[in-house]
Formats: sequence, structure tokens, C-alpha cells
Amino acid sequence: MAEKNVLDHLTGIRSLLALWIVCGHYMPRAPSLGVLQAATCRSFMAVDFFVVMSGFITHWSYGKRLRTGELSVGGFYIRRLSYIILTTYVAMTMSILVVLVVPAYRSSFMPSAWTLLSCFGFVAHWIRPSTWCPAPPSWTIEALIPSWLLYPFLRRLLERIDAQHGSGALLLSALLVYLVSFGPLFALYLHQGYQLTWGQYATDFMWPPAQLGDFAIGVITAICSQKDESSEGWIGKAVLADVSLLACVGLVLFLPPPATHAECEANSSALLTHGLALAIAAFIYGSRKGGICAFFLSHPALVSLGKYSFEVYLFQWPLLAMFRQLCQQWPLAPDAFMAFLLLLWLVAGTYVEVLAPLINVGVRRLAASET
Repeated sequence: MAEKNVLDHLTGIRSLLALWIVCGHYMPRAPSLGVLQAATCRSFMAVDFFVVMSGFITHWSYGKRLRTGELSVGGFYIRRLSYIILTTYVAMTMSILVVLVVPAYRSSFMPSAWTLLSCFGFVAHWIRPSTWCPAPPSWTIEALIPSWLLYPFLRRLLERIDAQHGSGALLLSALLVYLVSFGPLFALYLHQGYQLTWGQYATDFMWPPAQLGDFAIGVITAICSQKDESSEGWIGKAVLADVSLLACVGLVLFLPPPATHAECEANSSALLTHGLALAIAAFIYGSRKGGICAFFLSHPALVSLGKYSFEVYLFQWPLLAMFRQLCQQWPLAPDAFMAFLLLLWLVAGTYVEVLAPLINVGVRRLAASET
């Protein structure tokens, strides 16, 4: 199997994660939260999946080239950040235009000049984690930028640990990172009588340093995966992947449902912002060897839709705002919401297939000049 196909299941799961996030934000809500409604309000766990996967894909794609000198650190930054930042700016600009055109949005959503500048400079959530920026999911890009900037140095550190102490030290490093990342939130949760404040949830989720740990866990997972190229023990690894993913799904579905969506961010559900990072890493590690989940997630339909998940994630708010104004209803009726979903993927796909190649040509030329 060609290497580019080995990770098709990760592209496939991206389509489901993006759908989960969009539904968690905007799906019409029932008066009471059943199993599926409770699962949608826990969609922030999908963001954690993306963060761990970002660490994995970053090392998988760039680690060897940085190590051999084929790619310079400057070239890495250009390749990793240029398209992402430009697309984020496109989504932000679309959002601002929608806000400016609709009077009701101007009074509700138009940020101050200082906030707007800090959003475009990717520092708004360093100052106040709950800041509303145009294209609200852009907070995730801001949160990941420090991880991408630090990655070349993290790679050297982890590869040195691996060379001197082996895979056991890498696994111990992942555990220590997890305890540092998740431990304080869990301790607060216990200390405060099994509750968190919204401010604590926002800080531990949207403040950029809070995502460094889960990104690092993804990088460690990639290093371990690339070391393990043998076919021995593949059944055990495939089972590990299936059990890990099914455990995540089971927790999301069957944790006691909160009374309201807001309660999702203050009770045990809020622990899913980081709590399942090791299980996610175990799935990513084991699923390269196969498994039932990887088989279904590699379906061509899911893989095709997953290629547009990043753009779907960023473009969801401006398109939703247009639908809200055109339909004059909030929340959207089920039929309007389905139309919104279909158009969202169409817009994202058109952007990827038409505009993205032009951007990528410029990025490759700029990166080549840095090599």
C-alpha cells in the first residue's frame, strides 16, 4: 500500500469530526438533551482529536525532511503555516463582510478595532481566552500556531530522548505531558465538587498554551509509529485502535446527559477537552496496522469529504450567518440546516479544488527559496 494511503482513515475521520463540530454548534436543539443531543454538545472533544492528529501529521509529513536537512526550519514554517493562515484570513474577512452588511450583526458581533487587530495577529486568545473573533473557530488556529512554531525544537528533543533511552522513555514522556496538560483541570474539577466554571473551561481549552501538550502527544505518537514498520503484532495494534476509538465514542454517547448545553462546559463533559488525548493517540498509533474502525473510516466517500474538513471548520460561521439572515429564523429549521450543511461542504470543496492549488503553488515556490 502506498504511504499516502496508509493514513486514509485519518482523512476519513476528519469528515465525521467536522460534521460533529458543526452539528454541535448549530444543529436545531431539542427541548431536552437525549443521547445524540448530549453527544453534539460534547463536540469540543472533536477539536482535541484534531489537535492530537495535527501533532501526528506534522511529524509524519515533515519530521524526516527536517532531520535530513532536505527542508529548512524556515521552509517548514512556510509550508505548514502559509495556507492555513491565508485560509483563516479568508474566513475572517468573509465573516466581517457579513457582519458589516447585516445591521443586526453589526450591533451584536462587530469587534472593536483593537480586538480585530489582535484576532488577525493571532494573539486575542492569549489576552482573553473567551474573545469572539471573526470566523470564531479561528481560535483553534491561534492555539496551534505556538505548537507549529515550537515543533522543530520539540522534534529534536524527542528524537534525542528516543536515541538515548528508547521507546519506553517516549511513552513515559507522553504520560508526563498528559498529566501536566490534563492534571490541573481534573484537580480543579475534583476540588470544586465535580464542577468547573466556564472561565476555567475556556482557559484550559482556548488559551493557546493549553494545546501544547496534546499536540506533543501527537508528535510522540508519530515518532513511535514511524519506528514500528514491522508487520509483527499487527492484530494487537489493530485491536488497540478499535478499542480506543470505541471507548471514546462510548464515553461521548453514554456519559450522563447534562441538563443544558451550557452545562456541558461545566460538568464532567468538560473534561473531554483533554481527557481522552492518550486514547486518541492509541487509536492513531494502532490504526495504521488496520482494524475494523480504520477499514470503515477509509471508505472513499468519507475520505473525499474529509479532504475539505479544515475549510468546513473555518467557513461554518459566515455561511451560517448568511442562512440565518436569509431564512429569518434561529435556530434554523431542520430542512434549512440540512441545506446549510450541503452548501457548506460545497463551498469548502470549491475553495479547495479551485483556489487552494493557486495558493499552494505560491507556497511551494516560497518554501523552495528557503531550502
